Amino acid sequence: MLVAALPVEARPLASALNLKFYSHGEYRNDKFTLIITGVGRIASAISTTKAFCLNGDYESALNFGLCGSGDSKHEIGEMRYVNRIREMCTGRDFFPDPLISHQWKESAIQCHDLPVQDRKVMNFDPLAEVVDMESAGFFQAAAHFLPTHSIHCIKIVSDYLNASRQSIKVIEDLIHLRISEISIFLERICRSVIISPPKIPANFQESVDAISKSWRLTKTQAHKLNRTAIGAHLRGADFGLIIDNSEQVQPTSKTDRNIAFRNLCRELAQ
Repeated sequence: MLVAALPVEARPLASALNLKFYSHGEYRNDKFTLIITGVGRIASAISTTKAFCLNGDYESALNFGLCGSGDSKHEIGEMRYVNRIREMCTGRDFFPDPLISHQWKESAIQCHDLPVQDRKVMNFDPLAEVVDMESAGFFQAAAHFLPTHSIHCIKIVSDYLNASRQSIKVIEDLIHLRISEISIFLERICRSVIISPPKIPANFQESVDAISKSWRLTKTQAHKLNRTAIGAHLRGADFGLIIDNSEQVQPTSKTDRNIAFRNLCRELAQ
């Protein structure tokens, strides 16, 4: 399932994938369903949840759309794979598992409830290079129905926090330039559905399992840690030192455990 906020974001995808109009805000073919949710975190969450409730057969979900950047060193038209989502209204972080290979830079993203126009807002989370308004709602909704490694979020940098000045034609042209890359990524997602789940080397798996047991992680946390470690391995990351250092940590409370867990997942996802 593909999820976009605006028709201007959805039209190039619908055309490239030969999707046909199905109902209001929805396009389909034999492989893909594309839904248009409207702007904002809540609208994205509601529409994503509704789509899953009406069709429980979706095996992956991808949020595609535009994002803004507060730094002009980021080129307009850059593609970003989102590896961390900061929900700014709550301060909560969510971590997609980037297991599918891709050629884009990975970035954290800030998800706001209102359009961001002041670059100082970016200082609340300086590691998040881009901003949008839908990713947190989409991810939380999809995570109720799919494992996190089946949830993806890719964005195109479209503006420097001045999105209102962008014309429809400019936006569609930016997306058209990336359509071939997006199509390749979607095909990889389709192939991954029928491929056996990936694994990490046995010695690293033993270390991950030892951390889960020593820190008394919940089942959900243990699953998340395992999938994040797999993602790091598939990206070719050298995460042996991260795991070794984490094995020396001994949380003494649930709060300490949760902080240590979030920090470890963040390091593995970089």
